[in-house]
Amino acid sequence: MDNSEIQILNLDVSTDKEALKYMGDFLVFQDIAEKDFPEKIIERETELPTGLPVQSIGAAVPHTDSIYVNKRSLLVSPLKQPVVFRQMGDRDQEVSVSFVFMPAIPEAGDHLTLIRELFTCFEDDQFTEALANWDGRKASLKKLIQRRLDG
Repeated sequence: MDNSEIQILNLDVSTDKEALKYMGDFLVFQDIAEKDFPEKIIERETELPTGLPVQSIGAAVPHTDSIYVNKRSLLVSPLKQPVVFRQMGDRDQEVSVSFVFMPAIPEAGDHLTLIRELFTCFEDDQFTEALANWDGRKASLKKLIQRRLDG
């Protein structure tokens, strides 16, 4: 993923839906996504949750169909306070999420490749430790993610 395609957005929200709406609206405003994108992200997250109990942090990877996406992007938002998401594979379980990774990929099927890459990142203890100890600067977070995705 190209460095210019990674965007960082610090959020101070109290619910998962609020985070998803804000992030989705941001992508619409940037003309990265279609106007239906925020609604479709929320619908999909409700049906198929993406919360992951990642070591020392919780992460979520909300996404939706490529037909709602105009340009390739990965929007990452560290949350000021952790927010409850439902766990992937078991919607009855709650996950306290500190980082939301929202891939927006216009090519059908390519979003799965990026999601798999993100899951690999989350299995890397050094990466999750670096996220947990992130210094609060957008540039350093973007660099950390870019370096890890580049392998």
